[in-house]
Amino acid sequence: MRSYLRGAVLSLLGFVVVGAAGYVVLRYDGIGDVLSQPAVAKTKEANPSPADTPFLQHAKQAGLQACSNVFPGLGALLTNGSQYGVQSIWNNDKPDAHAVQALVGMNYATEQYSGPAAGVIVAAPTGSLCEGSMVRVAPFSAPCSDLPAMLPKGSKLTNNLAQISVYELPDNSGNAMLLPTGDSCVVISVASAAAH
Repeated sequence: MRSYLRGAVLSLLGFVVVGAAGYVVLRYDGIGDVLSQPAVAKTKEANPSPADTPFLQHAKQAGLQACSNVFPGLGALLTNGSQYGVQSIWNNDKPDAHAVQALVGMNYATEQYSGPAAGVIVAAPTGSLCEGSMVRVAPFSAPCSDLPAMLPKGSKLTNNLAQISVYELPDNSGNAMLLPTGDSCVVISVASAAAH
């Protein structure tokens, strides 16, 4: 189990680093749309009819019980407004005793912005709950100094980690990290969810 979790964490870190290193030309006026989705959810009631997405199909294929709502919910949140491909990884022997992970490639084509982005979802059972997180990597062609004004209204700077600015998004919808890359900026959005 320890090696599986270590592998999942290392995969997540590697994916974020590789994604952050790439440059994607996205029109930066669309940053509010990328980050403004409600990202933190806690519920006691299951969605009676979740959308039939690849995330839901993978949850069924894996035999997930504890994370059968959180994993597809985070997938829908991550990919909203995009066309995407997903590769999911789970433990075949005891899927409900281990984390499930998805690597996601997205392509946005909207009025606000267009181009590829990347994301990672990790969900794991924790006693009576399932908790999960998603990370979206979306590089913009604008410098990071231009992006705070484009974050959702009510976003607050909460920390500076080396050269990385961390913003708390309004309505408990997660965080955004602004990673300068030369004259451009990579926006890394992070959100979490939990459910019974």
